[in-house]
Amino acid sequence: MMIRRLRQLPPEARPHIAAAGRVLAQATARMNTMSPREIAEAAYTPGGPSREQLEKLAEARLMGQSIRHTPPAEVA
Repeated sequence: MMIRRLRQLPPEARPHIAAAGRVLAQATARMNTMSPREIAEAAYTPGGPSREQLEKLAEARLMGQSIRHTPPAEVA
């Protein structure tokens, strides 16, 4: 098995990565206080997945199940 070396990031990138980590942690903490319906309402955008689909994804996330989204099959 070939092991690839990770590219070393420049020192000036570190504060930006740390800031992004803080934002992600805050968003995750906020989402953990919301119901699946609240998460779906917050995530909904017209043209994207329906509120019902988003709510199902949120429920799966809270139960520790896979949250991979598979698009619905096209109707012929």
